[in-house]
Amino acid sequence: MTVKLTIENANEDLIKAIKSIVKVANAEIKITKEKIPAWLKEAKYMEKNPHKYKTYKNVDEMFEDILK
Repeated sequence: MTVKLTIENANEDLIKAIKSIVKVANAEIKITKEKIPAWLKEAKYMEKNPHKYKTYKNVDEMFEDILK
């Protein structure tokens, strides 16, 4: 039987504990670490900290500021 398990924000202690349980059960495990893309991290940060970012009334104003 194959079971897929996804755990987000797992620290090294949790990974060690899961590996130990798998070893006791004489099972096999495959752990893959997926990194969150940088753009997604930045988007989440922006969402949590909107006060740190300038707002624009329209797209033209935004591009004028970007092209400075």
